[in-house]
Amino acid sequence: MKNAGRAEAARVLTLAECAEVLPGFSVRGRMEHDPKGTHQLILTRQLTDGIPYAFEPAHELRIVPHTHPNLYEVRPGDVLFMSRGDRNRAWVIERAYKPSIAPVSFYILRPRQGLDGGYLAWYLNQHPTQAAIGKMRTGAGTPLIQREPFKALDVVVPVPIEQQETIAGLGVLFARERQLRERLSEAAERAHAALGANIIATLRNHHA
Repeated sequence: MKNAGRAEAARVLTLAECAEVLPGFSVRGRMEHDPKGTHQLILTRQLTDGIPYAFEPAHELRIVPHTHPNLYEVRPGDVLFMSRGDRNRAWVIERAYKPSIAPVSFYILRPRQGLDGGYLAWYLNQHPTQAAIGKMRTGAGTPLIQREPFKALDVVVPVPIEQQETIAGLGVLFARERQLRERLSEAAERAHAALGANIIATLRNHHA
């Protein structure tokens, strides 16, 4: 939207206008690690809400694709969007094993020029966007976000791209803070449980 004498602050585009929306790869059989596998498979359990995906050796899960997988290979800056289920979150790819592919439960979003992948992931995870996405779910059992309605989703894109990068960076900081608070809370609960067990054991010994 432009004001007289001022630079454009943001644009409202459809998702299809600012990113390619590619399908995930349909894996045949069980998702098991094959030491001879040519492609790393990225799974939901390897992803942390709000934090960019970065490959670690513990993620190793390689497969031999049954068909040519180039279309499904992910790159740094791509965004993985969970298209199935009722928790449709998004993650930007920061660092991936080469080559890596995403299974069919994801859409692979490839930002076009002028859009930062980290910002796109942040935007898709915000409450207003999640509410709009929720209205797109179809199907009984495991809901699905159909690709065509999803491609029509409005995306508010700040200009310039540096502003997007700043917003995305703040989002990651908040997510890491939340992760640390959760870990501290879990550690405190374990310490409290251990202290309680020790007190009870001590009281039993004194009683004996």
